Amino acid sequence: MDKKERILWLDVLKALGIIFVVIGHIYRNDTVLNWIYSFHMPLFFFAGGWVYRKKGIKADLTGRAKKIIIPYFSFGFIILIYWYFIERAYRDISQTFGEAALGLLSGEYELLDFHSHLWFLPCFFVLTVFYNILVNIGGEKTAYIASAVMAVIHIFVPLPDLPWGIDRVFRYMVYYAVGHLLSEIKADEFIARRHIAVRLTGAVILICGNFALAYYDITGGAAWFVTAFVGIAGLSVISILLERIKALQYIGRISLVILCIHGPIYRVLCKLASIMLNISTEEVRASFITMLSVAIATIALCALAYEILKRIAPWIMGEKKHKEKSHAN
Repeated sequence: MDKKERILWLDVLKALGIIFVVIGHIYRNDTVLNWIYSFHMPLFFFAGGWVYRKKGIKADLTGRAKKIIIPYFSFGFIILIYWYFIERAYRDISQTFGEAALGLLSGEYELLDFHSHLWFLPCFFVLTVFYNILVNIGGEKTAYIASAVMAVIHIFVPLPDLPWGIDRVFRYMVYYAVGHLLSEIKADEFIARRHIAVRLTGAVILICGNFALAYYDITGGAAWFVTAFVGIAGLSVISILLERIKALQYIGRISLVILCIHGPIYRVLCKLASIMLNISTEEVRASFITMLSVAIATIALCALAYEILKRIAPWIMGEKKHKEKSHAN
């Protein structure tokens, strides 16, 4: 596959994933949240693994630093300043500026109170670099086996919170490995050749199965991996069915920016909605209609920010000016 060739259904999958992330952070509905949280972050690791290609260790490290670490610190610092001087006044977070800055440097989830959504980037960086090292040293089979062993360790050994999400690498690397494996055997092409009725039926069964597993709280230990993979499979089939929808392709392409900045945006929009409707922000977030309106507006404003940054400072997003970027793999 040409490095610059985009996989449209994967863009759609990432779009669905980031839409669920935004909804999951806004909505106040336990049933929906339990369902979304059963698969939404594993989905992004799976998508990253799908486009993984072996690279030299040094080249891989350098490339990922540009695509992941520069956006992490760039957006993280901007939001840190915004949080300290503006948002801190109405958010119940006890962190000092120094503690928040230390949290940004450590990349540790529990220390990123001012903007916890950023945890994904340092964790993804460590995971992908480590996976590539394993492939370079021992080959793909070694990486697959190591990923499975790490998942077992996660199930049976409580790990402390570690810098840069190292503890979470044990939890998520198996999704990256499975994405890589299924890409190697061209599982998407096999699915695409099935009759549309078969694909649609399969997607409905998988999504309903994932929802049922989450609804009955079958999300602990080894069961969580099963529940998450069922959800990812269902959404992957749906994404193949919807791969020609350009709006979803676009949202998938800008998912990194949405991930990094949607938090402050939706909080401001929730507050504005509460003032306009004369209700509390909790009521805004508990209503499906107002929540959905805020989510749509949040994604639209993130898209606007992306278009501005693309023209004036694409490096913040790990991009080069006037060049279409391939998936972060």
